[in-house]
Amino acid sequence: MVKFKFGVLSVVLLSFGIFHLCSRDQPWSNIEMKPHHSKSGFTNVEITNPQHGFKDFWKWQMNKPDSRPKFDEVNGSLPVVMPDFEKYRLNENLITVTWLGHSTLLLEIEGRIILTDPIFSDRCSPVQWAGPKRYTKFPTSTGNLPPIDAVLISHNHYDHLDKSTVLELGNTPLWLVPLGLKAWFESLGVTHVVELDWWEEYDFDGLTIASTPSQHFSGRGLFDRFKTLWCSWAVMGQKTRFWYAGDTGYFSQFKTIGEKYGPFDLSAIPIGAYEPRWFMNPMHVTPEQAICVHQDIQSKQSIGIHWGTFILTDEPVSEPSFLLQQALRDHRLAPDAFVSFQHGETRQFQTDTTSSNQNND
Repeated sequence: MVKFKFGVLSVVLLSFGIFHLCSRDQPWSNIEMKPHHSKSGFTNVEITNPQHGFKDFWKWQMNKPDSRPKFDEVNGSLPVVMPDFEKYRLNENLITVTWLGHSTLLLEIEGRIILTDPIFSDRCSPVQWAGPKRYTKFPTSTGNLPPIDAVLISHNHYDHLDKSTVLELGNTPLWLVPLGLKAWFESLGVTHVVELDWWEEYDFDGLTIASTPSQHFSGRGLFDRFKTLWCSWAVMGQKTRFWYAGDTGYFSQFKTIGEKYGPFDLSAIPIGAYEPRWFMNPMHVTPEQAICVHQDIQSKQSIGIHWGTFILTDEPVSEPSFLLQQALRDHRLAPDAFVSFQHGETRQFQTDTTSSNQNND
């Protein structure tokens, strides 16, 4: 009985790290202090950083609703299709996108192939013997992926930054990461890394990639919350604009992003991991709030991410997609304005914006 209790506690602690808890303390004395900077790291600008501790986490874990998904019941329940990688490198006038699960997208933007928050492992956890496990399998062998030019990392939680995936991809792609996270990569021997603060831009092979704000937090352990930054990303080419939300709650800075860098041809916005609201708000958006983000940033079309792959929260696994469709009707938007993919599905989207956007003048 003692062994059983220890095992449950271990899983709880590992799961706790995904939401609450990267690496070394950073030398912030050399960095200009901005509203989202603090003496020990970073902070959110419109809310007081949430202080949910282990007590609140334990309260949540001990009061899970009966409707919370159970792995054995949902394992393999969502469809998985074979990605169509033949569509890549064919037409630079289209954005080609494959959803590989959770927040991992494989994008082609004007001939450059970009991954977002890749996790190839079976579990989003510091170990592979415990922690949240995929109930929807990774849709392909990683060896089938086309060569990756760049990787966007939104923050360092385990379901967005996976150590074994970083080591597998290595120094071949350029890694773009939030401020303070470069040292963690360098500790693994991965040095092809650029870290950016909010609103900083980096020119990459014909694309301008900008770190944009989000409302979230960081941490991979019990004592390192807020030590590294979190962000969203804007990717802009000569005729293409794409925005990746990463993981976020709803806040007013989305309108600023839209005013500065929009309109976007395509965006990827989270729609899952929102229940219970007393615990997840204001760090995760609901599908209804995701529609508001879509409108604020001036996105022509959006893709729902951050759902359907790991059991992280209490909502039923298909609920985010269902509520997204309902929210589209409530907002009187076209069904294709904001879509959810099947795992592995590849689609192409038309581009019609240009880099001469007046908002940047």
